[in-house]
Amino acid sequence: MVRQFIKFSIVGLINTGIHYTVFLLFYRIVSINYLIASVMGYCCGLLNSYLMNRKWTFNSGAVDKKNEFFKFIAVNVTALGINVASLRLLVESLGIKPEISQLASIGLSLIVNFIGNKYWTFRPVKTN
Repeated sequence: MVRQFIKFSIVGLINTGIHYTVFLLFYRIVSINYLIASVMGYCCGLLNSYLMNRKWTFNSGAVDKKNEFFKFIAVNVTALGINVASLRLLVESLGIKPEISQLASIGLSLIVNFIGNKYWTFRPVKTN
């Protein structure tokens, strides 16, 4: 499990880089609302995350890739909801800058994402 979490974290760092770069681009340069910019950034890393985690992190051999992908999307939508809710809370209730709040929110969603994907999306299929 430790090895998987390290791999998941490496993939997460790549996706976080994509997420944060797109967030900053749309928030600072295009002047889009910080919540919308965050969602856009999150979505940009989604496909890369699925492919890398499926093959490298969890070495999934699932035959039903469509069902697996939908589970992956469900976990990520949940993690995204937590990301956006915590981002809004940190910015609007605590007055922390969006750029800083986003980093904390990404950390929280990482934990939810790993647990959901390890124990639900990419759970090894038991054979008799």
